[in-house]
Amino acid sequence: MQLGLLAPGWLHGCLGLNFAFKRRPLFRQLRFVLFAIALLLPVFSALGFIAMGRELSTNPVAAAAAQEYLGPAHVEERMAIARWRDTLLVGYFTIIGATFGARTIRNLLERGRKRLVSISYPGRTVRVPRGWSVLEASRAFHLPHASMCGGRARCSTCRVRVTVGTEFCPTAAADERTTLNRINAPADVRLACQLRPRGNISVIPLVRTERPIYRASAPQRSAERELVVLFCDFLNRAELASDHLPQDLLYVMKLYVEAIGNAIRGVHGALSYVELDSICALFGLECDPMQAAQQALRGAGAIESAISNLNDGLGRQWDCKMKIAVSVHAGRAAVGEIGSSDPPTMLAIGEAMDVAHEIRKAATAHDMPFAVSEQVFTAAGLVPTFEEKITLPSHGGVSVAVCLSTSGAVLAPATLAASHSAVPNLLRKLRA
Repeated sequence: MQLGLLAPGWLHGCLGLNFAFKRRPLFRQLRFVLFAIALLLPVFSALGFIAMGRELSTNPVAAAAAQEYLGPAHVEERMAIARWRDTLLVGYFTIIGATFGARTIRNLLERGRKRLVSISYPGRTVRVPRGWSVLEASRAFHLPHASMCGGRARCSTCRVRVTVGTEFCPTAAADERTTLNRINAPADVRLACQLRPRGNISVIPLVRTERPIYRASAPQRSAERELVVLFCDFLNRAELASDHLPQDLLYVMKLYVEAIGNAIRGVHGALSYVELDSICALFGLECDPMQAAQQALRGAGAIESAISNLNDGLGRQWDCKMKIAVSVHAGRAAVGEIGSSDPPTMLAIGEAMDVAHEIRKAATAHDMPFAVSEQVFTAAGLVPTFEEKITLPSHGGVSVAVCLSTSGAVLAPATLAASHSAVPNLLRKLRA
């Protein structure tokens, strides 16, 4: 009985420590040691009870002492201990029951006084008691909402855009304001873990996740796996730089990175790094190779749509257009975390990256905006579609067939087409 009563508190404490410190480097290094302690300590405690029982049943002196204690001379002591035990048990379960009862009473009072507030998400509206944060509302109704730091206003992954009801949003506190300033968030963006609306609001989560409880389960360091690599190269940046002011080019670069980033995240890819002339994305960090290849092909089509919208605006405003080359390859690579950012940057090194770099060179040499290796189509379970085909020798001596095309939509069949526009607001931003 004692072990049964201690187990909930022990588990709750271990989960709380893991939730609070799981992102700390030292905690992550010692996680196996800490897990062993959390598992073995209660086990050894139980073995201690068993050993005590065996000693009482086999040791004549201990058995005699136990029998003497159970005799009439110690009746009062046993009754006093029993009363203490019963009182503590009643208090223990009363506290647990009072917690659930207080929550129920509070919810009834909130609904009875009509103090509920409505939070509208894309496709659903929920009603929660006043004082709840937007993230708590998402958790209570099992709505997918990314969050990594445990609601401490540090990671910014839970951020939302408030589209209606900004007048009902309290002013951001110091911690939230510091995080929002760090990511240069606009005025209508708030952290869901800190935003406790006083009235009805509408929000749009800005970080995509399909899971109700978001867990950023990055691969272990130097873990080799099958993945799909996508490069998007900005080919005429130097040409645009010679014809326009640096401020204009910086504005174009901002829109370009935002467009490509939204297109990649829209098909559930992960940005690996962003350079001045190149953006690298990884697919397959959290899914199987077939799904990763399909996501990458959809990403090629989404990038084409995003760049087309961007070029339409640039053509009207500055009489210039961006020229890109998208290269995609599927293969094995070692994937790991680098840097001290939160979340850390994911970097891939290996055969997949080496071949992808060769495909980038071939796409530029043949003046084709899209180059995809046959391995990607094979992994996706599709028949390659292309306008031109070339063969490249890989570093391992195995030839790699590359399909070249002038359109990303040709590479991504209609069955894989993205269901929504990658960057719906880019054209409106340019016009403004």
